[in-house]
Amino acid sequence: MKTMKMPAQIPIMTLPNAILFPQALLPLYIFEPRYRAMLKKSLEQQRMFAIAMPGAHTRPRNIGGIGIIRACVDRPDGTSNLILQGVSRVRFTHFVQKEPYYVGDIEVLETQGNNPKQVEAFAARVIQQVNRLHQGGSLDNDGIIKFLNELTDYEALADIITYSFIEDVSRKQAILEELDLCKRLRKVELALKKID
Repeated sequence: MKTMKMPAQIPIMTLPNAILFPQALLPLYIFEPRYRAMLKKSLEQQRMFAIAMPGAHTRPRNIGGIGIIRACVDRPDGTSNLILQGVSRVRFTHFVQKEPYYVGDIEVLETQGNNPKQVEAFAARVIQQVNRLHQGGSLDNDGIIKFLNELTDYEALADIITYSFIEDVSRKQAILEELDLCKRLRKVELALKKID
């Protein structure tokens, strides 16, 4: 995905069981009045908002995912269905608004630790786990398995596998928060080992 200009501040939707990874598509049903207002404002501006898990006292966790609204259908009752596409990991450096929804200053987080040989070795171990699960019947999609085996963007590999196959939200959040690519791939590998 090409680099796009990020806003300095972003509205935040806190969801307990959803984590937005770069490139992932997240379908959302917007029904709460506060998030209807947030969506309306987002559509009038950059078409972007962030998803974060709630932390202490329902305040968003410090790291979440920012996404762009790719499609939105308004319903007669005022609710909306939308598709949010993940763009980047972000850190919320300061919350400038709490009601009716959070708005935060953001810092875009870049992946670190790009030792190509180490990254490639960790990626190979992740692919080995994906293939093990596929052969055992736990992952039943030949198309995506073929795609993952051919993928050489290891950052995307880690994010796609995590978003698609790992169900434990606390593990997903830990992987989202990990900026070192080798450590991120290792966490993905360990999470895949927990799947039967």
